[in-house]
Order: sequence, then C-alpha cells, then structure tokens
Amino acid sequence: MDFMRKVLNEVNTKENTLYDFIYDLFFFAKLQESKDNIKNDKVCTIEELKQNIDKLEEELNINP
Repeated sequence: MDFMRKVLNEVNTKENTLYDFIYDLFFFAKLQESKDNIKNDKVCTIEELKQNIDKLEEELNINP
C-alpha cells in the first residue's frame, strides 16, 4: 500500500492525462512485482527458459 501511495503522490496531474497516470501506475506496479520475484527467488535462468521452451515444442510437436 505504501508503494501505491508513493506513486500516487508523485503524479503531476497538471501535466499528465489519465492514460499516462494509468500507464505509469501499471508500469511501476510491474517493476515492484519484478523486484519482489527476484527477492523471493521466483525467477528462472536463460538455460531453464530454453529447457521449458524445448519441452513445450516437443509436447506440441513443433519442429524449429
């Protein structure tokens, strides 16, 4: 909640449209989510990603 309050307080409503505000809010929320995922070790390496892609391709019979 503190994160949301901080972002809302930083918005300059005289220069930003509602679209800009919503975009910024979404962007910063995703950044915070990414930081939390890294902090909680909820990420995968490039090698793990490649293995997952290979497995999906194999399951779907996709030949690259």
